[in-house]
Amino acid sequence: MLQPARPFLPDKAAHQLGIASGIILFAFISTHLLNHSLTLISVNFADDALKIFKIIWRNPLGTLLLYGSFLVHFLLALRTLYLRRHMRLPPRMMIQVLFGLSIPVLIAQHVVSARVPALYGEFDSTYWIVIRGMWTGNGLFGLKMVLAVIVVWVHGCIGLYAAMRFRDWFPRWAPWLFALAILLPTLALVGVLVNGRQMEAVAEAKGQVLTAADGNVARHQASRPQLDLATIERRIYLFFGLGLGLVVVLRAARSMRRNAPEIRITYAHGPQIRVPQGTSILEASRLGRVDHYSVCGGKGRCSTCRVRIVDSDGPLAPPSAMEQATLLRIRAAPDTRLSCQTRPDYDVTVALLLEPPVGGDLYSGRQIKQAGREKEIVVLFCDIRNFTTISESRLPYDIVFLLNRYFSVVGRAVEEAKGQVDKFIGDGVMALFGIDATEPSEACRQALKAAATIVAETEKLNQEMMQEFGVDLRIAIGIHFGPAIVGMIGYGKVAGLTAIGDTVNVGSRLEAVAKQFNVAVAASEPIMLLAHVPYDGLSSRSVSLKGRKTNMRVYLLSAEDAKRYA
Repeated sequence: MLQPARPFLPDKAAHQLGIASGIILFAFISTHLLNHSLTLISVNFADDALKIFKIIWRNPLGTLLLYGSFLVHFLLALRTLYLRRHMRLPPRMMIQVLFGLSIPVLIAQHVVSARVPALYGEFDSTYWIVIRGMWTGNGLFGLKMVLAVIVVWVHGCIGLYAAMRFRDWFPRWAPWLFALAILLPTLALVGVLVNGRQMEAVAEAKGQVLTAADGNVARHQASRPQLDLATIERRIYLFFGLGLGLVVVLRAARSMRRNAPEIRITYAHGPQIRVPQGTSILEASRLGRVDHYSVCGGKGRCSTCRVRIVDSDGPLAPPSAMEQATLLRIRAAPDTRLSCQTRPDYDVTVALLLEPPVGGDLYSGRQIKQAGREKEIVVLFCDIRNFTTISESRLPYDIVFLLNRYFSVVGRAVEEAKGQVDKFIGDGVMALFGIDATEPSEACRQALKAAATIVAETEKLNQEMMQEFGVDLRIAIGIHFGPAIVGMIGYGKVAGLTAIGDTVNVGSRLEAVAKQFNVAVAASEPIMLLAHVPYDGLSSRSVSLKGRKTNMRVYLLSAEDAKRYA
């Protein structure tokens, strides 16, 4: 049997090289646009600052990193295009691919004009020359530069977003990064626009007209024969064109081979698809339009596309290092594989382990918070300890009114402390702190502050309730810190961001501990230690919690103790 070609570069190595080269290129374009933005101060100031950026990027190491990263990034893009068995991509990925392929066409003229003469010591362009070149002539060069800024920046932002969006620190910095992503290219383009108009106004005042030749001095001041810039530019186009053409030819040859073996992938829930040997299971799902959950888009960065291998007519290739690490991370069974990384050589039967949302989720364009991730958070449970007694002696309308007043107290306290109300359970409330990449110490202090506010505001509420309804609400709060799984869970419109895991269970049981010892708050030892707040004099107990093999140290706070942390 003819075996499919395997990539000479392992997926994990290609992924790491892609991120590293992309970061280097993004750092260059960021400094480049920052320098452009300085033209809003003055063109001379931008030229002076340019000398600093040249020290960074035009020394031998900087030049090697920059151009090496560009070449590596391009070759990795060709590798990805060849390995893909189809081009049915989600919009974000399609935009990134198309923009990436158009970059060489847009920037070749600028790179050749501004950089090649400088490499030979012939001529080094300045902002006066570049801006005049963009502003004059038939406008084609200027249009290409504007498009280049937009295309390069969007391509880089999409790539960085895909690489960094699951990092714990990303939610905290996302608003600032988004503002920077909008501001930096805008200022760079405005700088060109303002200075171009100023140059034109000065020329008109002198009775002159800016010409295309004025803005392309670099092309005309190269004296060496080997610096035929137009020829160099054409050769760059030819190089990139040949690279793309080679990929197209190889893909066409692969698809036209009549003797290319095919395999049959059968899904346990019914569909059966025939695909060329070497196609990944996830690619087969997309070719056959089988709804197959994949949060990361099939890049091996999550485990949501995992499948169980029900049957196979032959052995599967062993998992790569990247796939093996993910499988170990989730403690997967031996017959579980990541569908995006598994390319069977024989007929297989698979079962999808994660069911997509109703209506399909073929490409999983869901938000970061929805994807599901493990994170250390603080869980707070609050409950009315005498609610059963109160509800038995009151009218239903009164109970609804009382609960809504109580929930408003708890909700405001949690939100003012930068927490998030997760859900209302009967007369209880579950709240989360530290969801948005807050430091653990800060999240613990926020939870203690919320508890203090709840206690204080409930006492005020009781004064009103006692007069109107003869009710004295007594609350119990449990607080715990630890790892939990955070993600969108639920169905349809009632799905919401929540947390599950042992930390949530412990928080709920600590609320029962507060009731047991007749205190307002029961906080686990990690809460008090991480919060870096004084806790001398507080009562503490070593308690046994259901589901835990060892006892836990719990601090018991009376109403007055809790108010200390407001």
